[in-house]
Amino acid sequence: MWGGAFTYQPNETKGYSLWWFEGGTAGNADGTLNPNDVAAASLIAGYTPPNTCGLSYFHKDFPGPESDSNFSECYPWHANACCQQETTATTTQLRNSYGPGYEWDRCGPLSHACESFFVMEACFYECEVNTGFYRKYTDDQYNFCCQGWNCNTGTYNATLNYTCTGNENQWQLHAMPIKASFADSWYRACAEDYFCGTGDYFSCATDYHSEQARLAALAAERVANMTSALAALAYIQSLQDWVIPVAVVGAILLLVLCGFTIFLICKEKSGEPVFKSLGDPVDKTNSVNSTVSKTSASLGRPGHPGGLKAV
Repeated sequence: MWGGAFTYQPNETKGYSLWWFEGGTAGNADGTLNPNDVAAASLIAGYTPPNTCGLSYFHKDFPGPESDSNFSECYPWHANACCQQETTATTTQLRNSYGPGYEWDRCGPLSHACESFFVMEACFYECEVNTGFYRKYTDDQYNFCCQGWNCNTGTYNATLNYTCTGNENQWQLHAMPIKASFADSWYRACAEDYFCGTGDYFSCATDYHSEQARLAALAAERVANMTSALAALAYIQSLQDWVIPVAVVGAILLLVLCGFTIFLICKEKSGEPVFKSLGDPVDKTNSVNSTVSKTSASLGRPGHPGGLKAV
C-alpha cells in the first residue's frame, strides 16, 4: 500500500509491531515497553537503540519522551518518540498532515475499525525510533543527488556505486517487515471499505490530483456557462419594458389582418367581392372622332336648324 514500505512477515519474532499496549507513566523511559526494540535486535546485527531520528520531515532530530499529558493519540510511544504532540494531537491532524491527496479516506469515510489501523500506522511512521534503519535512500545517496528539493537524474557516483534516480528523499521507508498478524487484522478491518485505484498510497495521490484537476476544469466550464446564461437573462429582462407592449400590438395587428383576410374570402365566395373589375377600358380617341363627325354632318346639312344660311 505504501509503495513497498512494508513487507509481510509470518515469523512474528522477525516483524515489527505498528501498535502495542503498555503500562508505565508518561515520560517513564523504559526501553522494554517498546517491542520493536526487541524485534530490531533480532534483525540488525550489533543493534543499539538509535539516538537520532532517521526520517524527515515532521520528525524530531532526536528521540525522547513526550511528557505532555495531552500526548494521547500515539500514546504507546510516550516514553521515547520521534514525534511530538504538535504534529500528532488528533486523528484529523494525522490524516491531513501531508496535504490533499494523501488522506486515507479520499474515497469517502472509513469504518471506525478500518480507520483505527490507519491511525496506528501514522503513529508508527511518525513516532517509531527504529524506522530510520529502513530508509529507502541513504543520507549519502540523498546528499550526492539532491540539493534541497531538486534531485539529479542519471548522475553516477563511483564511491557509492550508485546512479541517481531523481526520486531520492529522506522520508521514504522500504521493506520494513511487519507482523503478519497485524497485517491480517488490518485487512479484515478494512475488507468492506473503499480505497482508490490499486490501493497504492502514492499512485492514489496522483490519481486524486488528476481527478481534482478534471473536476476543477469541469467546474470552471460550468461557471462560464452559468455566467453566459445569467448575462443573457439580464439582457432579456432589460428588454421587457418595451418588448411586451410591442409583442401585444403585433399580435393584435396580426389578428386584425387574419380577420380581414377571412372577410375578403367570404365576400368573394358569396359573389359580392369587395374589389370589382373596372371592365374594358374606354377608347377616348374614337369617341372624340365620332363627335367631330356628327358635328360636321350637322353643319353641312341644308335646312338644319343649326346650319348656316347663304346670304
